[in-house]
Amino acid sequence: MPSDATNPMDSLMAIAPSISTPSTTRRIQIFRLQIPSILNTSDSSQMTTEFVSLLVDLLFQTLSIYDDRGSRKAVDDVIIKALSEAVFLKSFAASLVQAMERHSKFQSLTGSYRLLQWSCLLLIYSQFASLSKNALCRVAQAQASSPDIYKTYMEELKDGRIPYKDSPELIHLMLDYLSSNPASFDKWKDVFLDIYVKAVLNAREKPTKALSEAFIPLFIRLSHEDFKNTILPTFVKMLKRNPEVVLESIGVLLESSNLDLSKYAIEILSVVLTQARHADEGRRLAALAIVRCLSQKSSSPDAVEAMFSAIRSVMGGSEGRLTFPYQRVGMVNALREISNAPEGKYFSSLSPTICGFLLSCYKDDGNEEVKLVTLSCIASWAVKSADAISPDLVTFFASGLKEKEVLRRGCLRCLRLICKNTDAVLQMSPLLLPLLQLVKTGFTKAAQRLDGIHSLLCVVKLLAVDVKADETVSKEKIWQLILQNEPTILPISLTSKLSIEDLMACIDLVEVLVVDYTQRILENLPTRAFMQITATFLSPLDERSKSTVMVVLMRAFPEMCLCIPIKTLFGVLIQLSRSDATNINLEQ
Repeated sequence: MPSDATNPMDSLMAIAPSISTPSTTRRIQIFRLQIPSILNTSDSSQMTTEFVSLLVDLLFQTLSIYDDRGSRKAVDDVIIKALSEAVFLKSFAASLVQAMERHSKFQSLTGSYRLLQWSCLLLIYSQFASLSKNALCRVAQAQASSPDIYKTYMEELKDGRIPYKDSPELIHLMLDYLSSNPASFDKWKDVFLDIYVKAVLNAREKPTKALSEAFIPLFIRLSHEDFKNTILPTFVKMLKRNPEVVLESIGVLLESSNLDLSKYAIEILSVVLTQARHADEGRRLAALAIVRCLSQKSSSPDAVEAMFSAIRSVMGGSEGRLTFPYQRVGMVNALREISNAPEGKYFSSLSPTICGFLLSCYKDDGNEEVKLVTLSCIASWAVKSADAISPDLVTFFASGLKEKEVLRRGCLRCLRLICKNTDAVLQMSPLLLPLLQLVKTGFTKAAQRLDGIHSLLCVVKLLAVDVKADETVSKEKIWQLILQNEPTILPISLTSKLSIEDLMACIDLVEVLVVDYTQRILENLPTRAFMQITATFLSPLDERSKSTVMVVLMRAFPEMCLCIPIKTLFGVLIQLSRSDATNINLEQ
């Protein structure tokens, strides 16, 4: 243990009375020689809270009295040296934030410039930006109202002295500040564009999501000139050179931009499609997110049709045969993403064309996974326009309903999505009889109950638009078959095995039955059994999907309130909002 003569705390206390000396020579002696010597001879165990607190206090005493360059430089060097110690970093940062907020509150200019310099030292010579993000924001916000101070920060960022890759919060904060100052934004926009290109698009390693998202205020205000001349050439080059590094970042950029991407869609798509059929699933998903953004933000029908043509060309072998199933799956999924394009009359001609193309793809491909993805893609396009429901497509579905279980269920899921377009439902009337046959089988054989549910959902959609369909259903005694022996729509034991998509189909069916067939259902199905199965559907769902079910029940209030005790109904609604819906207590 060191003696009192060499104890760092005692040595520092001995220096303390001399800090306020007016002698420049004495000031430099203290901060160039004496304090560095104490720091050099002190190990981490001697860097106590009391020692650090005294050191920070001495540093801040110099703030308003050291006005010569030599003295200030000596103090800065001590700060830089001490910032390597975590205990000093924490204490110094806290004092700096408090001093900044105090100066800002009283609008005191004394020492403000020094505080700014120290905040830059803090960002440059320590891990403060990544270790204390809340404090970082307070440091910047404390001085954000001064253009001169903002300029100083920008100079440090621009020249790379503040490591912006480790400071996404600071970048976002500074961009957010510019959002309310259009003139300042125009002044600094090119600097931020340059930082973005260097830090994100030209990065050698994959940028963090936080860094990509830090530039969102910039993306929102991009002009076509900015995008075309600065952003686009760089990210197209990087998509060809290091796609795995920039794919996700480009997705963030395109999703956040307010630009119409019609004029850039094909140039971007041509390089992204290679990644959409890559062996790595992560790359495929990131590429598909980009395709989705391109389609959603392309208002030109010509651009959407050109994207379809580009995908069709690749699927036809223009860039080599798609040997592996994942390649074909990727391309079909890309085509499905294009269906997210803005609604327009052009869908009445484009949807039938794409559905016809997909039918040929389905028939020519022998892989089951590819077929299922193709069915999903057909649904995404067929629901866009009733004109897509051609006789060939209806015949295709009639055959599909006779397929083996996996493909049959794929066809049923496809039909369920198409039924969301009321205009398309009527054209599927020829499918009523095969659907009714699946309902009969599904509600007499528990193993095929899910097929029965999907089929029944399509049937009740047909009933809503086709008067003759209701006569057929009554003749086939479908309602009696469904309700005669089964106390619930779906055995509770099966719900844990269902996919989210299938659970949502069950919930869709519940909605239709409750809203359109309330009296018939509740006369034959015990109220508690109905509520129990509804609650059971909820358990695997996310909060958004649970909210959907809540809305379903609320929509049914006018009919259900006549049949269900209000206490029971509200009790169920409260319990449905909880995370564990399987433990619902219907006795309340």
